[in-house]
Amino acid sequence: MPDTAMEKRTVRPKPAWLVVGAIFISIWMRPLSAAELKSETVRAWDQYLQWANEKVRRELSDQKIFLIQNGLPPGERKAVQKQLESGGIVVRRMAGVVPPGVHFDVPSGEIHHWWGAILLRNVTLEQLMKFLHDYDHHAGRFSDVERSRIISAQGNYYKIFFRLRRSKAFVTAYYNTEQDCTYTYYDSNRASSQSVATKIAELEDPGTNSEREKPPGNDRGFLWRLVSWWRYEQKGNDVVLELESASLSRDIPIVVKLIPGVSSYIRATPKETLESVLTSIQKYVKQQ
Repeated sequence: MPDTAMEKRTVRPKPAWLVVGAIFISIWMRPLSAAELKSETVRAWDQYLQWANEKVRRELSDQKIFLIQNGLPPGERKAVQKQLESGGIVVRRMAGVVPPGVHFDVPSGEIHHWWGAILLRNVTLEQLMKFLHDYDHHAGRFSDVERSRIISAQGNYYKIFFRLRRSKAFVTAYYNTEQDCTYTYYDSNRASSQSVATKIAELEDPGTNSEREKPPGNDRGFLWRLVSWWRYEQKGNDVVLELESASLSRDIPIVVKLIPGVSSYIRATPKETLESVLTSIQKYVKQQ
């Protein structure tokens, strides 16, 4: 008869994947523990933002374009519209911001620039704007927003506070942010807006009595700058919404680049955040 007591005392070795995973996390977290936003990184971001703003202004002022999808090659544009008509969410990496022939890099940083679109059925532009302007209640409606409130509002200008939570793979980061948002109305069917984060402070020990804001630019470097451009167009009973978002983060340390798949995890967060925002809006409209 087997000795059941001895069986209970037997210590089985941990699975190899668990050991490797622990080592993986340890190696990953050390080089991602701190980063400093350097002046040359800021200069590169400012230059890129200038180009991006110029691109947006050109598109918005051209009635034949206005929406990003209208400037796509015919085949790609048709595919995007088909996906939207079927109720899907379109997300693409933004290209064509840096002028042709210009060599551009971001010292000690990376710029993540994406755009996405949704087609909102049976909603008016006025109804959509009412929802978007209700910043005091964005928390709970958008998965990344833990707290939200309007700091000030005057006409089509809003200054807002967002406490954000962003999680990917083994990393979760919390931020206190302040954003300036300005809306522009072209006619009864077309509008746009731009949101610029004027403060991004990562939180240390979030949710505890020792919670504090890290000095902006001296944190883990996952989110240093954030700008988004929104476009809205009423088409019959529906509204097309496009969201374009550009953000600045630290570059990926060499030791992390050597670990297969990790770089793609870090770079996927801006894309997934954009998808999450569009999904949240789509979900709200369906519930109305």
